[in-house]
Amino acid sequence: MGFSDLGGGQDMGRATAERMLAAVAHRGPDGSSWRHHHGVTFAHCALTFVDPGRARQPFVSASGAVALVLNGEIYNHAELRRELRATGARLRTESDTEVLLELYERHGMKVLERVRGMYAFVLHDARTQTTVLGRDPMGKKPLYYTRVPDGIAFASELTALLRHPDAPRTPDVGALAGYLTLQAFCAPGSAVEGVYKVRPGSYLEYADGRLREVEFWRPRLGSPGRAPGVREASARFEELFRAAVARRVSSTERRLGVLLSGGLDSSAVAAVAQQLSPRQPVLTFSAGFEQQDFDESAHAGAVARHLGTEHHVVRISGRDLAEVVESEYAQADEPLADPSLLPTRIVCRSARQHVRGVLTGDGADELLLGYRYFQAERAIEILLRLMPAPRLEALARTLARRLPARSGNLPAAAALGLLARGLRAAPEHRFYLSAAPFGPAELPGLLRPDARAALTGHAPFAEVSRLLDGQPDLTGVQRSQLAVVAHFLRDVILTKTDRGGMRSALELRSPFLDLDLVEYGNALPTALKLRRFTGKYLLRRIAAGWLPPDIVRRTKLGFRAPLAALLRDELRPLLLDTLSASALDRGGVFDAGAVRKLTDDHLAGRRDTSRKLWALLTYQLWYQSLPTLAASPSPACLDLTEEPHRAP
Repeated sequence: MGFSDLGGGQDMGRATAERMLAAVAHRGPDGSSWRHHHGVTFAHCALTFVDPGRARQPFVSASGAVALVLNGEIYNHAELRRELRATGARLRTESDTEVLLELYERHGMKVLERVRGMYAFVLHDARTQTTVLGRDPMGKKPLYYTRVPDGIAFASELTALLRHPDAPRTPDVGALAGYLTLQAFCAPGSAVEGVYKVRPGSYLEYADGRLREVEFWRPRLGSPGRAPGVREASARFEELFRAAVARRVSSTERRLGVLLSGGLDSSAVAAVAQQLSPRQPVLTFSAGFEQQDFDESAHAGAVARHLGTEHHVVRISGRDLAEVVESEYAQADEPLADPSLLPTRIVCRSARQHVRGVLTGDGADELLLGYRYFQAERAIEILLRLMPAPRLEALARTLARRLPARSGNLPAAAALGLLARGLRAAPEHRFYLSAAPFGPAELPGLLRPDARAALTGHAPFAEVSRLLDGQPDLTGVQRSQLAVVAHFLRDVILTKTDRGGMRSALELRSPFLDLDLVEYGNALPTALKLRRFTGKYLLRRIAAGWLPPDIVRRTKLGFRAPLAALLRDELRPLLLDTLSASALDRGGVFDAGAVRKLTDDHLAGRRDTSRKLWALLTYQLWYQSLPTLAASPSPACLDLTEEPHRAP
């Protein structure tokens, strides 16, 4: 994090750095430091994986011209370091930070074509007086920024940015409308007016008072070349997947674990991780829920026994989930309406007692079409050739009513019923409209008259349209896939994993989101990912030799919290207090009558409005605490030292 600081006043710069760093001390318990570099003040709290003794940040290049702070890790830093040394570079550390910095001095921003990892970084180049803010292609690490009188300020978390004395603090009601549909404040916007996120796969250059955005990578589907056969594709995908897991394991000497749900994706990651660690069992961690519809711990245990991992089950009750909300959500970085953040936090908190990094199965469903929605989209493509949309919509509703109901993660009945709501929409919108807490048509009735004005020009799918631009020949399934990546993966799933882990200083690494693997998967024909109505076809084929057959064939359950029961029971007092008429009146955004009806219906059992209530509750907890989030904490929680300049 940091800020333009043209005056360079040491006392003021230090005080602001202290305020900002205190907000994110949970992300880096290995020490904090700051540095003023030619008009920019940098600050950093460390969670070290490589060369902790010499790689302290902010880091200045050997020439002294460039300073950098890096959040995340460059996984191929060892390979790139060897190349640098082969050209005569005299490196002072074994850190990935120095590798990135020295490569930048030689190649400029073309360095991003070479690096592989998860990262957000900011550097200042004194040669051109340019500040660069960069974010990895998938958006695994967050990066916020805003304009301030001296230039710009930036941070890994919104809460830290708000500690800058000149940062704006007015909630963005227009962006709130997108949140209520998409479950997150999606890049490049944020929950606060005038605060933005760097887009995944992009970097910003700030110089002479102007900002310039450059997109260096975006997801593209399909390939004009020859489509590989099943055997060829399986062999290549397996090669890239093994390399992706190996990169994340071998880039650090620290022991890593695996978050093991018992589903195919995380089980495949655990299998390869264990193969790479033949002398020591890999540590695996899973959640065990009281409610059977949400509990996959038996499947995770079976996988752990099959692979020989050292397995830990974290038992989670409703009271445990409520405690996370009550203790953390008032200080949450930015509202996120994904309830699976709750069990993620609990499992990550437990895993941090053993390791400081874990591998996950995130990204496989988006890369290889594993969600039920993609199966439904394939069915829609076929059925719309045979019958008009109104008839198909009625059929989906009828089937949804006749199928048995359960409360787990997206059963077939729920998938059909939700998709029926968005059947007449474009394929790239259906995923969101079918599962949105509030559809765009519901927003005017939810918001007060003054807030409705913010809906003018509201375009929740603008970023989806931008990514689809230049790819006109995609099928409905492909358009849906790209849309899911645009927001659900980048802004919901990856925000959840970063926040769920880093709140306890636990880093989550996702092999399925390795850039080489993603690009290969994106170029494959749909039939190699979604085989008839079986998603993740290639992965099932590859993993058949690693895992028990029932795990390979399992239908995805998903990782969710029992939200409906939680709001009726353990969180009922907090819900009623936070969404009371008096509390909503102070906010001036939501119509108290509309919210009261949602609350009454859910608590009385007339209908399940839990997704709507959760989105509102999460936002209101954040909104009510906004003045506190922006306040200055006591600097006593930091041992902040100014990082000395190292001579070349």
